[in-house]
Amino acid sequence: TEYGYVLGVGLRSPGAKDDFVQSDSDNDGLWTAMYGAGQCYAFAATGDPKARERAIASFRALKFLGTVTQGGPNPAPPGFVARTVLPASAGDPNAQHYTPERDREFQAKRDGLWKIMSPRWPKSADGKWYWKADTSSDELDGHFFFYALYYDLVARTEAEKKEVREHVAGLAGHLVDHGFQFVDHDGKVTRWGVFNPEKLNHDRNWWEERGLNSLSILSYLKTASHITGEARFAEAARTLIEKHGYSQNA
Repeated sequence: TEYGYVLGVGLRSPGAKDDFVQSDSDNDGLWTAMYGAGQCYAFAATGDPKARERAIASFRALKFLGTVTQGGPNPAPPGFVARTVLPASAGDPNAQHYTPERDREFQAKRDGLWKIMSPRWPKSADGKWYWKADTSSDELDGHFFFYALYYDLVARTEAEKKEVREHVAGLAGHLVDHGFQFVDHDGKVTRWGVFNPEKLNHDRNWWEERGLNSLSILSYLKTASHITGEARFAEAARTLIEKHGYSQNA
């Protein structure tokens, strides 16, 4: 796509670097964020304008993952970011590989908590894109890590900073408004988008994620508080720390 999402490619023959195949993955947002973070550091260290351009391009790509989910036949709640996108001109990805039957098989054989959802790839409001749903916690790790660096090291003008503030406020606000959960277009929590104390502290299925997801949500809220200046994010973090032991969890 024109957004330049970052992901490994497959070579059709060994060593033929110009003969490659692109694909999508569950983590296009995460890898793009890691690449963008590197460009933020590069610009801060060297002042190279090309690094700034690459960081800006990464922000545009990641922000689009939030706007593409709004509207269309299966709109997600505001603030929800997709895993990745595919051009609609390439065909419907739901037709063969992403079916409820495949979800049920995966749930039965590999992951009892796997989500059965349809469509896994909703279509955008303008009909130009399919976007991948069921966004995970590691995707959010990448987004917030990048936004903090981009805001501090790359965004210069008030217009640039405002754009970051508004996007981050929407993303973090989604988590707060949905009880520290990431809620998809079907109105249900994504498979891995769980950060609330009811699950992390009191559900045996989530004890392995307790430490990491506690740390993740606190870092999201700290980042959002820093970027937006909105008191609700610091207050939410304080509630998780003082009432639900998230500092001990981490």
